[in-house]
Amino acid sequence: MLKTISKWFLVIFAFLILVTITFLIWYKSAINSTYGFDTELVDHTAFATPLKLTAITNTNVLSPDGQTMLPNRTVIVDDGKILSVIANGTVPTNAEVIDGNGKYVIPGLVDSHIHIHKSPNDLLLYVANGVTHIRDLGGFEENLQLRDEIEQGRVGPRMFVSSPPLNTKDFIEGTLFEFFTFHKTARNVEQAEEMVKEFIEQGYDAIKTYHLDMPSYRAVNKLAAEQGTPTVGHFPLTFELSELKITQQRELAHIEEIVTVLIREFGSINKNGSDAFYAHVEARSDEIIDDILAKDITVNSVLLYMENIHDQFSDLESKLKSVPVEYVNPALVEGTKLIPGYKVGWLPGSNQFEAVSAPSTKDYKEYDIYWTAREKAHHILLKSMIEREVKIVAGSDSGGFLVVPGFALHKEIRSLNLGGMSPAQTLATATRNPAELMNSNAGIVEAGKRADLVLLNKNPLVNIENTRSIDTVILNGRVFGRAKLDAMLEAVKQANNNSRKVNIDKYL
Repeated sequence: MLKTISKWFLVIFAFLILVTITFLIWYKSAINSTYGFDTELVDHTAFATPLKLTAITNTNVLSPDGQTMLPNRTVIVDDGKILSVIANGTVPTNAEVIDGNGKYVIPGLVDSHIHIHKSPNDLLLYVANGVTHIRDLGGFEENLQLRDEIEQGRVGPRMFVSSPPLNTKDFIEGTLFEFFTFHKTARNVEQAEEMVKEFIEQGYDAIKTYHLDMPSYRAVNKLAAEQGTPTVGHFPLTFELSELKITQQRELAHIEEIVTVLIREFGSINKNGSDAFYAHVEARSDEIIDDILAKDITVNSVLLYMENIHDQFSDLESKLKSVPVEYVNPALVEGTKLIPGYKVGWLPGSNQFEAVSAPSTKDYKEYDIYWTAREKAHHILLKSMIEREVKIVAGSDSGGFLVVPGFALHKEIRSLNLGGMSPAQTLATATRNPAELMNSNAGIVEAGKRADLVLLNKNPLVNIENTRSIDTVILNGRVFGRAKLDAMLEAVKQANNNSRKVNIDKYL
């Protein structure tokens, strides 16, 4: 009898293990699918373009200081480099000529905060929008291979890839967290340091900090600095702004990092009042910016993402109609409902920021006040940062909620312009500033720089929204005219349509 019971117990136990393993494998596959793993891939080789000696003639070129347009210039490009920028220059007899009359040449654009996830089709969206360099802040390991393929000629923007986000959690929570996300976890300082060494050995361009405890946060920043690798990312949940005086973190992933701590300092915005909160932000701004300047910290803007949150909360249906969702990986738009209460998609029903159906008047009002105040705090800080000349780079956080790869950078720099930057200052956040941050041989149109250029039909120094008027993109010396750029967009849209499970016609 005892043997029979033991036998059945073992059979049931083995069955439960098998069911658990099967479920976990299925769940992991579902998560990968949500990030875009199963979306049809565009044949990027169809857009391969050879290097050619190229001349853009009789055009206007953004000056090296970014303040004016220099007229009647001839730009010669060959073998991935700018050979010369000369007034009324001579064109080599064997050069392919682009008539730049009435057009404007600017450096290729840089989106300093994006997430490719598992959606390599996005690379074409960036190119089609004049983005020639992207910074994936929290990358999957396979994006290192994408970076290398682009270096070898694959069509796509040059890639800067940070490590997966690094957190501090205990063994059980950390193991589960790593399984269900693409984050990495360390149990203590020593393990965090070992992971930094592994990330650097793997070839990541930066270390992405996330929710580390304070000892691990300090240790990670110290070790990365000693190894010559920058850190970028989030503050620990217990971070105090006084830490800015001593931090070795050289880049913030969002202005939001500061806003979050200020809210924690202030307490409930609904209880204490929005006006009192704004006064708190303004009163703290100078000291915060003193420390940022003293430590030479660069700040990613990520305004659009923040502005989108309130719009999604107040009227998600209308907001979706203002976004080119047809170009976004459909798996990300549709989202997942694998965990009750956990929403990751963009559409109603799977969007974590939407107001729930028939919310109470009290709850709706409180959230409305909160998200409005959070957004305005960003703009208060931005205004002070502009006045004090903090180093700011335009980062859209593409891949996040209602932030469309490529397209979003133009909206991000528009938000910076509306926030108080001149068109010239705004353009610098997506060209010269990130090039200097990465020590990249680009960001300026002058001889010797990498040939990453955008030819515009309208002057962005007159209206920053003219960055959208793209005629031609030159990517590492390869020329992509308007017809080829449009073909890229169409190919991505068609691949998305072929993979779509939910009809989105009402939003188009």
